[in-house]
Amino acid sequence: MMKRLLLALSLMLAAVCGGSAQEVSTDMARHNFFYAGQSKQRRMFIVKDGQVSWAYQDQLKKGEISDAVLMTDGHILVAHQYGVAEVTQDQQTVWSYAAPEGTEIHTIQPIGRNHVVFVQNGHPAKVVVMEIPACRIVREFAVPVSEKGSVHGQFRNARLTSRGTLLIANMGMGCIHEYNSNGQEIDRWGGMLPWSVQEMPKTGHLLITGRKGHIQEINRQGQTVWEMNTTAYGVTQPQKTVRLKDGGHIINNWYNEWNKEPMDTANAPVQAIEVDKDGRLVWQLKAWKEPDLGPSTTIQLTDEAVNRDRLFFGEFNAQSPRLFTGPNEPIGEGRGIHPGRVAWIHAPGVAQWDGHTGLWVEDRWNDQQKADQMMTEAVMQLTGEPTAKKAWKALFKHFNKTHGRGNRGYKKGEMIAVKLNMNNAITHHDTIELNSSPFVTLALVRSMVRDAGVRQQDIVICEPSRAITDSIFNKIHREFPLVRMIDNIGGDGREKCEYYPEQIVYSVDNGKMARGLAKCIVDADYLINSALLKTHSGPGVTLTTKNWYGATDINLLWRQNAHNNVSQDKRNGKPQYKTFVDWLSHKDMGQKALLLLIDGTYGSRDVNGAPNPKWMKEPFNGDWACSIILSQDEVACDAVAMDIIINEWPEFQSLNYCDEYLREAASLPHAPSGTIYKQNGNPIDKPLGLFEHWNKQHQYSKIDLKYKKLQ
Repeated sequence: MMKRLLLALSLMLAAVCGGSAQEVSTDMARHNFFYAGQSKQRRMFIVKDGQVSWAYQDQLKKGEISDAVLMTDGHILVAHQYGVAEVTQDQQTVWSYAAPEGTEIHTIQPIGRNHVVFVQNGHPAKVVVMEIPACRIVREFAVPVSEKGSVHGQFRNARLTSRGTLLIANMGMGCIHEYNSNGQEIDRWGGMLPWSVQEMPKTGHLLITGRKGHIQEINRQGQTVWEMNTTAYGVTQPQKTVRLKDGGHIINNWYNEWNKEPMDTANAPVQAIEVDKDGRLVWQLKAWKEPDLGPSTTIQLTDEAVNRDRLFFGEFNAQSPRLFTGPNEPIGEGRGIHPGRVAWIHAPGVAQWDGHTGLWVEDRWNDQQKADQMMTEAVMQLTGEPTAKKAWKALFKHFNKTHGRGNRGYKKGEMIAVKLNMNNAITHHDTIELNSSPFVTLALVRSMVRDAGVRQQDIVICEPSRAITDSIFNKIHREFPLVRMIDNIGGDGREKCEYYPEQIVYSVDNGKMARGLAKCIVDADYLINSALLKTHSGPGVTLTTKNWYGATDINLLWRQNAHNNVSQDKRNGKPQYKTFVDWLSHKDMGQKALLLLIDGTYGSRDVNGAPNPKWMKEPFNGDWACSIILSQDEVACDAVAMDIIINEWPEFQSLNYCDEYLREAASLPHAPSGTIYKQNGNPIDKPLGLFEHWNKQHQYSKIDLKYKKLQ
């Protein structure tokens, strides 16, 4: 809090003193922008190269323009208190809708070309999805309002997010809501006086412009990451904030033309300002005469016009990624006791974090008993055995038989290494970011020791490229003190990882891609790959095969590592060599895996940050994923997890052609890219697993999916 106060103070000082340090521009040509205002005259303008290139004036002579959106097709959506409309730049009205008696509309967003969404102030207040140009309401749901105050003061601004949800600034209640298209409130952030809200690209943070000059950026846990007060710049009633690419901001300033006192034209208020990333005032807009732009409620850079085709609200204008294969087009051959079988165990309530309080790894937010139950049920479903003890025995016998070790189970002294995914941990301190669950990890070790009869000292929990955090170390060490734990940094009871150099020979020249492997991985007799259920901005998903990257001798600082041939051609889908296939086929990586496990107790849409958001689609219905996925077939395992992710977040842009590595692996020896993948120097002559996408009913034709929901 003290840091934020100091930042706010420094910004105000910069504003006050900045004039002596540099000249503040008043050149209207500094930006090309779209501008609209709440005033006695309902007007909109486009300013280009310092001149008004387009102007519009509504002749209804009542109401106010509270929100307007310039779109890439040149059309403009406008909310004017007593209704909404779409107008063209040749002054034509495409369609219009009048607000019902006793209601007001102050904000609007496009959803593709066939729908819009707006908030209708009233008792009750509603979110309305309307088909255009017919103006047919196709969905509506109520949103909460304060019992005090007028209809006029309820809502001013709502914005769609990259996730297909709607953020609503609730002035009357002093909070921000996030809703899905079914009317379910996903989240709420309170303690503010919001006029407008918008989602920041990449981070997903919320940028909130509030009354009394308060602007703040918060993360989805409600923590303020940046804030400023605009009153020192002469902006007393900001309503919209534009984040510039250089880190600066444009902020508009509304002036009340209905004041009893007339405007002092000699000291006219600013209509908008630009503040650079260091808090210096660098531009002021004062256009009250020749041209007179009037008061401002909306300012938007013209090169940031909204592409209506890209906005969606749940199933309205729903997005779908482009994939290499369609539903129920199986490729390859299944592996395992039951070839191509994948066990999916779903236990609502195993993960209960509220998304805001403390850390998700705390005991109060997780049910260890359910995690234990999930693990034992998963190995039974995978093997078809009636008990976890028999299931583990079957797994070891099958592995040894297929690896030329005879029809036998685990022997004392054989080492089992569990490769975690701690991608967001570089110290031993617990973090709010999503990593392997302490509860799933403990459940796995418990089942290995109690059900499989594995000695503690034969188990290694490892994360060669990152750090094993305290919540995992303490849980395992407290109950199983002989279990070894190895990570990248060592210390605090962990061993520091060592590596064998030049262990990976790639099938093509793969540049500076890591070639060394952790000794704990190479020396192990069996591997368990414990990955996470989440997306990735590069390859689209980060599941079991991507998790092998962390077994190599990469640097703790990810930016120093090569990521060659990991990501697909997202735009054109041109087949190409995939590094993942070489990891999947490596004798000390994918081919040594006794089990592939995907921890989806929380899951996340983003590779970094805290788990977020909750999962809206069936079977999750607004809860955390509360799932684990288990298989002996790495291709089938990743295919099921990939389908779950695509079903939940089809709009995630990196998902385009994310199935390429699975298609390559399952198509061997005839990879679509033409690559000759090799194992131990010899071309691979058979598929590495079974690949298939499910259909709309979430059914496979060949992958043997065993889904079970635990009560």
